[in-house]
Amino acid sequence: MIKNYFTVAIRTLVRNRLYTVLNVAGLTFGLTCFLLIGLYLFDELTFDQQHINANRIYRVVEHKNVKGEETTIAAASFKLAEVSKQSIPEVENTTRMSRIGRANLVDPQNPVNFQETVTIADQNFLEIFDFPLILGDKRTALKEPNSIVINEELAMRIFGNTQVLGKQLQWSYLDTPHRITGVLKNQPKNSSFTFNSLISENTNSDEFKNITAADWSSNGFSVYALLRDGAKPETAAAKMTNMVLANFKPENGTRVHFSLQALRDMHLHSENIIDGARNSNVEAMPQGNLGYVRMFSFVSLFVLFIAGINYMNLSTARASNRAKEIGVRKSIGAVRQNLVYQFLFEAVLITGLAFILAVLCLNLLLPPFNNFVEKQLSFGLSTNYRVWLLAVGATVLIGLISGSYPALLLSGFKPVALLKGMKINQSGSLGLRKGLVVFQFTVSIVLIIGTIALYRQVKFMNNTNLGFNKDLLVVIDINTGKAREASEAIKTEMAAIPAVKSVSLTSRVPGEWKTYRQVKVNAQGNGTDPEVAYFIGADKDFLNTFDIKLTQGRNLDNPSDSASVLLNETAARLLNITNPAGQFVEIPGVSESGGDFEKVYQDGTPFKAKVVGIVKDFHFQSLREKIAPLVLGYNHNPVQLIDYYTARIEPGNIPATLEKLKAVLVRADRDEPFEYHFMDEQLARFYMEDYRRQTLMIWTALAAIFIACLGLFGLATYSAEQRVKEIGIRKVLGASSFSLATLLSKDFLKLVLISNLIAFPLAWWSVNQWLQEYAYHVDLEWWVFALAALLAIVIAVLTVSYQSVKASLVNPLENLKGD
Repeated sequence: MIKNYFTVAIRTLVRNRLYTVLNVAGLTFGLTCFLLIGLYLFDELTFDQQHINANRIYRVVEHKNVKGEETTIAAASFKLAEVSKQSIPEVENTTRMSRIGRANLVDPQNPVNFQETVTIADQNFLEIFDFPLILGDKRTALKEPNSIVINEELAMRIFGNTQVLGKQLQWSYLDTPHRITGVLKNQPKNSSFTFNSLISENTNSDEFKNITAADWSSNGFSVYALLRDGAKPETAAAKMTNMVLANFKPENGTRVHFSLQALRDMHLHSENIIDGARNSNVEAMPQGNLGYVRMFSFVSLFVLFIAGINYMNLSTARASNRAKEIGVRKSIGAVRQNLVYQFLFEAVLITGLAFILAVLCLNLLLPPFNNFVEKQLSFGLSTNYRVWLLAVGATVLIGLISGSYPALLLSGFKPVALLKGMKINQSGSLGLRKGLVVFQFTVSIVLIIGTIALYRQVKFMNNTNLGFNKDLLVVIDINTGKAREASEAIKTEMAAIPAVKSVSLTSRVPGEWKTYRQVKVNAQGNGTDPEVAYFIGADKDFLNTFDIKLTQGRNLDNPSDSASVLLNETAARLLNITNPAGQFVEIPGVSESGGDFEKVYQDGTPFKAKVVGIVKDFHFQSLREKIAPLVLGYNHNPVQLIDYYTARIEPGNIPATLEKLKAVLVRADRDEPFEYHFMDEQLARFYMEDYRRQTLMIWTALAAIFIACLGLFGLATYSAEQRVKEIGIRKVLGASSFSLATLLSKDFLKLVLISNLIAFPLAWWSVNQWLQEYAYHVDLEWWVFALAALLAIVIAVLTVSYQSVKASLVNPLENLKGD
């Protein structure tokens, strides 16, 4: 029976080549988009799930409310981690890690500097998490002092091979070298942990041990708890809160409690959680966007659904062409069930063929796609079985669903009527086909509008006036103490380079990938609670180098200004300072990486500074954020040391200028790596994910439109075939080719116009919801809808015009010679 189904299906597909090609092409495009987006989404949804106990690992999150100001940070104290596993029954084990900064790491035998993040972890880390070791024992690798575990990638960079167990590595900030006790397999891309090395916590000094022996209040550690089977995270978190509060009393007006965040939720559910326990010059863990995951899930399903609708439309439209076949088969004993199976088999066969072609297309697209999204996606025999189940299941399901209505429709005809050549009454299926065409174009128009809006927003973010000149600014990291101590001399030498216009020394720069420090600040004599503002240490050349406008007062001038500050307009408004003359501010507290505010001076005395000027607001953060209050302190200040040179350079021969800047830095400190970036490129990284999504949306929209056009082309072809005699009669009666082409096209244009009317409110609502993510965004203007409507109409006209014009140009005698 299967053989018979296969034979009949192949004959049918070969006999109707045009419709076979249209169906296979549409389903191939749909499945390719579905699989490509599906792999991307699977990667996002399976972050950190490579660990065997991933469903029992939780991150400790501290919630602190200070006089109504809420802070949520993924960090906790040393003692919370240490005591929880001993006194809380629900906790099986805990581990802690901290990222204390960046430093040079070298092989003493071949001293080439590599700037690396310094990550410290306790000996339980490799037992709770499953980071496979290709060399070493995970139970002892982090046990001894001065032990270090590195991954394959770092081993290859430093030594050129991975057989490095027992070799020595030297950190620039430490006197004692570290012995390599393990080599980790490189982490997968979909891991929140991005370390290249781990230092044993037991390496820390006696001073560290004395401090942490009574540490119940800090948030200096990323703490992870492995719960016992069946334990409730809410119960364990409540006990952690009670345990901490029993050993530490918060200040008046401060409330503290803890929660446990599932490891599997960290990537997509950490929007309002600060990634703590890291130095401000260490990048935060990568985070995904749940909203975009949902959006692309719907988009991928819509594209696949449109491809299925395409098949449905073309199959029901061709019903009359199979009337006699159905009649003959029924008259010789075929029951309806056999016919239903036959048509479903054809549908699954076509989708199966499309799936094979889609897999081929997918593997051709994956290499450039991986480079674009910075992932390691693949689709082959080694791919997770869940992906294969989803892919094959979706293929079979779309085949059965898209083939079910045609199968039930075609198998239900009366054999006698069919063999007499009577017309099949398809008024119901005609209405369904029109409805499906409307649905296809509605989705396509929504995608067009969304893509235009996304394109405009990305363009707006890249081109909007930020309040400073971002072009031709080279930002150079300061990584060593020598380079920092000699910063003024280095700056002077850099400024003497002919192609360098000016140089500034700052602690942070706009577009910062590190963390800005926050300060509590208040106008002197103001009895109200201090306000929170960001802080950047700068020098007298900052405003000139960045081309920032001074609106009132004067600029920072010389080292005597170490107790002077500038305010941006937002900070001045917040502090009710309208004129800087004679104004002073007090800064009692400073926070690094979004953690607790600590005293500026150990004795609790606030940093008192004179306000010498007010600068025009400029965007130092992403356009997703409103311009925040900002304090600019002279670089010799107690809040934050300098961390960057920023040079404004001439546009000609930039590589030569960079070499000269590097030479200046190397002369001052041969161990200082020349790490630099261009300001405009760094700012563009703010919106890299938006750019990627824009590109994905464009290609998805094009795929949806292409699939819809295939269906429209097929229906136009069928419509022209069905009306061939009508066209012949009209031509004989004097109708022009233009009027006939218009007659055949207008029915389809009506459907596209209806699609526009449905799509506009849907697109308006969804796009406006998305734009709310940005504090500064474009408006969704009327012409965007008009352009989308025009594009849809033009695409529809071009799609159906070929068949319409072809049918109208046929000699009417050819159409009527049989009558």
